[in-house]
Amino acid sequence: MADDPTDLQTLLDAVLAASVNALDTIPGFAPGLEGSPGRTFITVGQPALDCCNQLSVNAATTREAQTNPLGLGAGTRHRLGFRKNLVGIQVWITRCLETQDAIPTITQLETLARQINADGWALWNYLWNINRAGSSDPIVSLCDEWYMDAMIPLQPSGGCAGWQLSIRAELAGYGDGQDP
Repeated sequence: MADDPTDLQTLLDAVLAASVNALDTIPGFAPGLEGSPGRTFITVGQPALDCCNQLSVNAATTREAQTNPLGLGAGTRHRLGFRKNLVGIQVWITRCLETQDAIPTITQLETLARQINADGWALWNYLWNINRAGSSDPIVSLCDEWYMDAMIPLQPSGGCAGWQLSIRAELAGYGDGQDP
């Protein structure tokens, strides 16, 4: 890791690449379903959900982690020169319901659900598995801790549906702690 202001972007790039790989496993298990969409990117904040069939990653809330058993309080860690940064990461996958009808059929809705559920389950399991002990994925070298917080289905709207996966990862800071 470079230990500079680009570290966060490097981590987001690695999460996006792993997410693409996760989704690309789907057709191998279910040949009728799709892998990663062609539109994949890193965004600042929540992505606009106006273009379906997209995968995006963004940084979310970053905070200091508790440092027990040392008991370093959040207001005093700067004096001791020790902290743990937990970076929030969000992975968004959306798919569109392609229909010419004003009201989609049950078959169309179930077909979309099959794809979206495969997307979410592939992301959840793949990202957890690459962060377990012994994995050689680049994310492991970037993060000491990895928490799979929640995977939330997005409310279908305008023919678009999908998932938001929230993760927290420990990312080392940079600088020597001295006055600038």
